[in-house]
Amino acid sequence: MKNSILDVVHQTATGLRKSEAITDVTMSEFDKLCLQHLAQSESDIQNNRLTEQEKVFDLLRASLLAKQTKSTSAHQNSSDKQEQ
Repeated sequence: MKNSILDVVHQTATGLRKSEAITDVTMSEFDKLCLQHLAQSESDIQNNRLTEQEKVFDLLRASLLAKQTKSTSAHQNSSDKQEQ
């Protein structure tokens, strides 16, 4: 997967910190800004996955219910014909 812009910015800031081009205080600001957004993005991804899974489960439930209803209806029709 491609790195997000914030991920690249954070990696760049980390490199700058290692080379002592920025201070720990500045690096902590990059951490706050970049990592918070990355965590939120990961959370959004997880929520989207859950939503997609829920959609799949809903489709499966609907399919099973439709089959069950169809089977029950066919069984009812068969019983009605045998009584006549």
